[in-house]
Amino acid sequence: MRRFALILLTAAAALPLAGQAGPVVSPAVLTMRVGEHALLHGYQHPGGLSGGFPYHYDFSSDAPAVATVQGVAAGSSFSHPDPNPENGNVYVSAVAAGVAHVRAGQYPPIDLATITVLPQILPVEIHAAATRVLRGYPIELTAVVPGYDQTATFSWYRGRIGDISRLIRASSDPHLALTGSDLGISYIWVQALAGSAASSDEIGFEVIEGRRHASH
Repeated sequence: MRRFALILLTAAAALPLAGQAGPVVSPAVLTMRVGEHALLHGYQHPGGLSGGFPYHYDFSSDAPAVATVQGVAAGSSFSHPDPNPENGNVYVSAVAAGVAHVRAGQYPPIDLATITVLPQILPVEIHAAATRVLRGYPIELTAVVPGYDQTATFSWYRGRIGDISRLIRASSDPHLALTGSDLGISYIWVQALAGSAASSDEIGFEVIEGRRHASH
């Protein structure tokens, strides 16, 4: 009888010890942009969901205004394989720029994963009246950021996108006027910057020689 009581006591003591390892969320560090979605995985320990004594964790965000988190991890040493295919999935949606953490309910409030949400990349586009002009004629370009009505800075460059060695102009004016001079195909690109959000676009245009009138 004493031996039986000792076994029960040992098993009861093992329950809290098994839970002390706590849940894990992978990856533990995540960088997203506003509007993006990601899938993380939560489990009891590196051995997987179905290990140890029965457990249940509801994952949530400590800053839902930055990122929302939904997910459940539950299992036990008796659930092989896991009957719920969604078990352990942690769904993250980036809402606004900032930092949020994944936490698990029914557990001391520790941060299981860090989510850094960056501003959405502005989809700047270069619009041109024409991409083929005669030499000596004007080339008119406009940088357009759809759905953005605040002030942005537009940096115009000659060359392929990413080459910052030939800056033409940086200002809040989205319009650029050039004169076609070099025959052949050339490139212009622009970077739009609004706060910490930026995006770029490039355009190629061709300068051709005009027809000469025959002399009489």
